[in-house]
Amino acid sequence: MDAGAHRHINTSSDSELLLNIFADNLQQTGKFRINEEDIFNAIGGLMEQAKGAYACVAMLAGFGIIAFRDPNGIRPLGMATRRTGADSDYIIASESVVADACGFTGWEDIKPGTYQSDTSPSQNLTFIRR
Repeated sequence: MDAGAHRHINTSSDSELLLNIFADNLQQTGKFRINEEDIFNAIGGLMEQAKGAYACVAMLAGFGIIAFRDPNGIRPLGMATRRTGADSDYIIASESVVADACGFTGWEDIKPGTYQSDTSPSQNLTFIRR
């Protein structure tokens, strides 16, 4: 990452590496304000670059919460909802028992190689490049 993206990795954490790959892919858009297509493309690029097992959840300022899994689906990740009056709350976790304990229903696994966001919770955007 140092030579190509001019990003220094400070730890041996895989999370830091994934974050830097994702951030570099977003930075390559050259935009000040990104949109969902930019995020989709940045995650797709990350999936091409990162080999192995990962399930990620992140909050992007000015956008919302995103979640994605590696194309092989090795790490678990899912999403459920809870009605709060006229609105809905969303939970993203690695196990449905967490959602159940917090009163969420409708657990759905986030499919391998896909991206999910709280701005479009009913839409799974698929990458899957194995």
